[in-house]
Amino acid sequence: MDRVTLMRALSLGSYLGLIAFGMAWAIWLGDIPRNQVSFSLLFFAPLFLPLRGILHARDRSILWGTLVSLLYVLHGGTVWYSDAELWHWGALETLLAVTTMISGSFFIRWRAEANAAP
Repeated sequence: MDRVTLMRALSLGSYLGLIAFGMAWAIWLGDIPRNQVSFSLLFFAPLFLPLRGILHARDRSILWGTLVSLLYVLHGGTVWYSDAELWHWGALETLLAVTTMISGSFFIRWRAEANAAP
């Protein structure tokens, strides 16, 4: 497996993992009252905006996905720092979002380099 394919798999897996984790947090893992679950699911709605392009490996969509994941770095970092009971979920959210940003950036760069090479 070459490095472009590896970064594509890591980027896609971490992005989809961030979506799945966000849904799981809002429904089961978080400290959210049952009557507010649907409202808290809206917090993860921005992740769905660039999803189609990310699934098709479009550079611009991957870039937007990495920018959107910055929101979840901030949210996860805040929970990680401030919540003594749920800090591990904040750490996981931060890890997934940072992995999305780094692997997406390397995927775009290394694919461009591979396509430019003669």
